[in-house]
Amino acid sequence: MSLSVHKPLLEKYIGKSIEFIEDVIGPAALGMIEELRGGDILLLENVRILSEELIENPPEKQADTWLVRKLAPKARFFVFDGFAVAHRSQPSVVGFPLVLPSCMGHVMERELSALAEIWRYRKQALLIVGGAKVPESLRAIKETLDRGLVDKVLVGGLVGVVFSAAKEAPNAVVRNGLERQGLLSEVERARGLLERYKDAILLPADFRSTSGSRSFKELDELPGDIGDKAVGEFTDMIRNYEVVIITGPMGKIEDPLFSEGTLQILKAAASRKGIIGGGHTIMAAERAGVIDKLYHVSTGGRAFLMAFSEELPALRALIISAQKFWR
Repeated sequence: MSLSVHKPLLEKYIGKSIEFIEDVIGPAALGMIEELRGGDILLLENVRILSEELIENPPEKQADTWLVRKLAPKARFFVFDGFAVAHRSQPSVVGFPLVLPSCMGHVMERELSALAEIWRYRKQALLIVGGAKVPESLRAIKETLDRGLVDKVLVGGLVGVVFSAAKEAPNAVVRNGLERQGLLSEVERARGLLERYKDAILLPADFRSTSGSRSFKELDELPGDIGDKAVGEFTDMIRNYEVVIITGPMGKIEDPLFSEGTLQILKAAASRKGIIGGGHTIMAAERAGVIDKLYHVSTGGRAFLMAFSEELPALRALIISAQKFWR
């Protein structure tokens, strides 16, 4: 996507005219940077038009890319404020901090403050994991419980189906559905987590398919949502916790038949310190009318999820920069 569409929005919020150029590191862009004076703002084109921006490497290697080598000499500082891409070890994320004094912006600061709130409460925190990013979700659940960051984990969406298949053998219909999604290999990983944390990971009591709420064994298709009983149990549990983190929807929220589980979970979370992340979850919170009642709405989807299981590359690069330039 071209950033030209961002120009009028930036001008609206900044209250002044800015320049835009369809270039990043070419002579035209570098020439316009040289002509900038105090108070001038120049918006460059989307860095993802550069092929090297699509490759992930360690910060040391990204600091030697054309993007960093061309632009860094033109700058005095680097401000990183893109939490949504903080999980990517790409030149525009981790390259500049190694060659420029760097800091985070206010969006990044708010995101980390929200994560710190989770770490502060720990045993009064509940994690609800849904959606279809099963491998990443399993990794996040493992690391979160290993580190004792939350008391319990509730699972829904495809994540909940995989855990249910790990607890009891799925029927042929569900097994075939998981196989088509390439998720059978994740069932064994989920089984290992259930064996290790059998009291901490709670599964849906039932699921919803086009034929209504059914137990896992009775499903006649891959479910589209958690069932009525599961909704009741999950919302009751939410009320017992100070902090509730939701990283994905309970079902196919784009389908009215399968959106109720997610909407009810979000409404319950809004009565606590609700923290949510991911585009589908945010869209559901807007539909539920609780987006303004939540404690924090993360700008990150995959980055928000990964923050529970590993150090984000962007944060590691900022730490390296601080040790190098701010002492």
